[in-house]
Amino acid sequence: MRIAVVIGLLGSSGVHFYLWTIEGLGFLAPLFLLNAISGPLIAIGLLAWRHRLMTWLAVDFGVATLGSYAIAETVGVFAQRDHFSTFAEYCATGTELVCIICGTLLLILDRGARKKRSDQQPKPEYTLPILLARKTETSDGGERGF
Repeated sequence: MRIAVVIGLLGSSGVHFYLWTIEGLGFLAPLFLLNAISGPLIAIGLLAWRHRLMTWLAVDFGVATLGSYAIAETVGVFAQRDHFSTFAEYCATGTELVCIICGTLLLILDRGARKKRSDQQPKPEYTLPILLARKTETSDGGERGF
């Protein structure tokens, strides 16, 4: 599942890098470059550090990118309005859906695995608080408990 999220991130980043090279984006071009750079960074983090924070970043990347594309499709962004017609748009939408769906499933599976691990650990029947178990010597040679 983690590999599917990484493939989705890299696919979306590749499409955004391709779209960044196309003329006519105007001041939106740096945002395409930002997506092209942040996707591989999140993918590397997702593979290197198996923490749910990286999975959340991947899901958020997909939601933010797909959400901004939906806004550009419906309302338009600064008088620029896209039309859902090119192969790159279909690829980007598909890869972002992979990030969202597989990332959410990965979060759910990771939560279940963590819960299962915590249930298997033995729990002590009674633990004496550290302050009651600790004794120190006084200056007159006696002992006193805290």
